[in-house]
Amino acid sequence: MARKFLNRILPDQAKLEQSKVLRALGPWVFHPAVWTLHRRSVAGGVAAGLFCGLFPAPFQMFGAAMASFLFHWNLPVAVLTTLYTNPVTFIPLYVLALQIGIWLLNTVIPVQVQAGAATKAFPPPPDFDLTQPIGSFIALGDWALGMGWPLVAGVFTLALTLAIFGYILTRLGWNLWVRWEVIQRRKRRSTST
Repeated sequence: MARKFLNRILPDQAKLEQSKVLRALGPWVFHPAVWTLHRRSVAGGVAAGLFCGLFPAPFQMFGAAMASFLFHWNLPVAVLTTLYTNPVTFIPLYVLALQIGIWLLNTVIPVQVQAGAATKAFPPPPDFDLTQPIGSFIALGDWALGMGWPLVAGVFTLALTLAIFGYILTRLGWNLWVRWEVIQRRKRRSTST
């Protein structure tokens, strides 16, 4: 059912080849696996989207598209999967990534003592102000740069973990769906005879 729905909304190969913009991008855009829906290409597209979704904002969809072209994974699935990160989920994911990076690098959060009270040196993430999104993203970028290597290691580890689990779950889900379809088809055949 999901495959039928996606086949209805995705453009066919003939329409894609007529596009001047896509022709300018090169022949790898027209590789059949980049546009068809099968287990490997969809699972790879999910993995690429989950991995690249944690990239900084302008590079998410571009990175997912490049991975799709390089590994012949489904391009629309990869690009759409990057949308799991947004202004609401971005900060919690990066805080989780920071915690993972601190744990991986066995980094102790430095503690500063100010006037008899101990405070952590890593500041909390800035609040996101929807009335000033550009200023909020700049503040978030400054906060992320202040975290250094624990954040970089944590983001990479979290992205890789999400990609692996996304790939495995997509393949398992696809297999379960196909088995369920086969069982339903057999039931229909047995009741019709």
